[in-house]
Amino acid sequence: MKNDFRLQYPLWMMGFIVVLGIFAYGISSPITEVIETENETSISVSIGPAGGMFAAGSLVLYLIMLAIFVYKLRSHNKRNPTQRISAFSIRPPEYLEQDEGMTYITRKAAQKVYTFITWGLPFLAAFAIVMPVPRIFIIWGILCIALGQYWIYYREVSKHLKEEAE
Repeated sequence: MKNDFRLQYPLWMMGFIVVLGIFAYGISSPITEVIETENETSISVSIGPAGGMFAAGSLVLYLIMLAIFVYKLRSHNKRNPTQRISAFSIRPPEYLEQDEGMTYITRKAAQKVYTFITWGLPFLAAFAIVMPVPRIFIIWGILCIALGQYWIYYREVSKHLKEEAE
């Protein structure tokens, strides 16, 4: 059960979230310039060299991670035809409901995630309304909440599985 791809899924999502945060940093401060001539008006948008490096590097890393993720997803589905994971399913693959024990563990983890989001999103919204923060901080706040939900879920499920193994 420990090598089950469904247990590794939150770790993959956390990795994707971190890379998206780096990408957001890379494109967060573009330099815009309005160029007006007699015949036309154009807008030039450019990213500085450091931002471009962050954006390009994180995009390459994201694509590499995505290729590995898809490979692991396909190999999981081949090895476990009864526990297939759809990449485009509405229902999260973290729900481990093969028996009553796993259903209980999943429900407890989902309750903790729901509680976290119930408090985290309104707090972030209030903070963004009250404080004049740049757009990148709001994006990072949303990504941190997403990262937090996967961390809480992974920690809760791992804790219960560790207790089962002992």
